[in-house]
Amino acid sequence: MKKIVIVIIISLFGLSGFSQANNFKNIIGSWEIISDDEPGGRLDIIDSTTIVIKFMGEEKKLTGCKVDFTKSPYWFDFSAKDTTAALNDVKSLLEIINDDMMRWQVFIDEERANHFTTQSGELFYLKRIHSKPGAVASIQQ
Repeated sequence: MKKIVIVIIISLFGLSGFSQANNFKNIIGSWEIISDDEPGGRLDIIDSTTIVIKFMGEEKKLTGCKVDFTKSPYWFDFSAKDTTAALNDVKSLLEIINDDMMRWQVFIDEERANHFTTQSGELFYLKRIHSKPGAVASIQQ
């Protein structure tokens, strides 16, 4: 009986890891920020360790990226250097609307809400511009 319980527990942890990796595959790609205020802004998600943001004329590689797919919406945390080269920890929410659209709310210098809100944070809608992971990888070569 103990062996069966151990096998079930190990299987659940394995499935959780598989699910996290599978969910991450869904967000890999180049995502353009849909906004008149920030034309050309985008998020390039190459893999779980390589994410680049292009925003306000700057390009920054995000570090310490963590996506918690067990939350709804997903919690997406990362660090980025600001113009003074200080490292800022950023909390955000991420939701896949469909294969080619996602919603992203970034909370800088404020607590992350548990859901999307108009009370705080910056809200962005992003449209996928490269649907195949191979197309994104070729950008970096």
